[in-house]
Amino acid sequence: MRYVHLNTIRANFFGRNQLFKQCWTITFCILYLLGSTAIDSVRAANECDSFLSCCDTGENCRQFYLGGIVGADFGTLTKEPGQPTTVPNQSLFTGGGTVGMRSLRDNGAWRFEFEGRGRDQISSTLVSGGTSATTAARDGWSTMVNVWRDYEVVGDFNLYAGGGIGAGGYRSVINSGFAGLPPTFTSNDNVSNFAWQAGGGLIYNVSNHFAVDLGYRFFSLGDMTATGSAPSGPFSYATNYAASELLLTLRIYEPFRRWR
Repeated sequence: MRYVHLNTIRANFFGRNQLFKQCWTITFCILYLLGSTAIDSVRAANECDSFLSCCDTGENCRQFYLGGIVGADFGTLTKEPGQPTTVPNQSLFTGGGTVGMRSLRDNGAWRFEFEGRGRDQISSTLVSGGTSATTAARDGWSTMVNVWRDYEVVGDFNLYAGGGIGAGGYRSVINSGFAGLPPTFTSNDNVSNFAWQAGGGLIYNVSNHFAVDLGYRFFSLGDMTATGSAPSGPFSYATNYAASELLLTLRIYEPFRRWR
């Protein structure tokens, strides 16, 4: 009887020990799964799905974007103190594109972008006493680095302000002489200089990946010196350009997202 009782005690002991091991194994597995899930969550919050986009995870939220620009340029060519302006406030077309990065904030966003644009010809022709003089700026261009600050207003509407610096230029053209004869004063000189712009506007966020931007900018190119030819020899003259611009911009955020 004593032998049987000892066997019973051993069986209960080993049975409880086995049950303890099973419970410990199950508990360990549950803790491991919970730990792995937590680690994966932390990792997902700190990793980006690409260098260009980190807006779906964590607090470091940024979006790469591409944009197209079209608009009206109200330009003034060669304005100098004490001298008549060559072309005052003439309307022309401007268009281009942007490549940038948006960094989201609680009340809006910062945008850092590179912009390239072209401009239509601006020109004027004066006829007086049998002579004519045509002055023009053709093949206008600009490349700018811009910084914009977006502010949330209401719903999907944002206001923004900012500006940029860069370079710009055009082909300065002069053809002057007697009507019906070849021009005696001519110039066809490419000029370029430092450029800057400032402005603001209204943004409508159609979705998280598409926005429509209606904005105003003042654009300016500093004084430049162009050269031409005349019967008496080469001559030089000053030229500059400034414009008020109304621009419509369409931006696509994370344009390559569906490709990944």
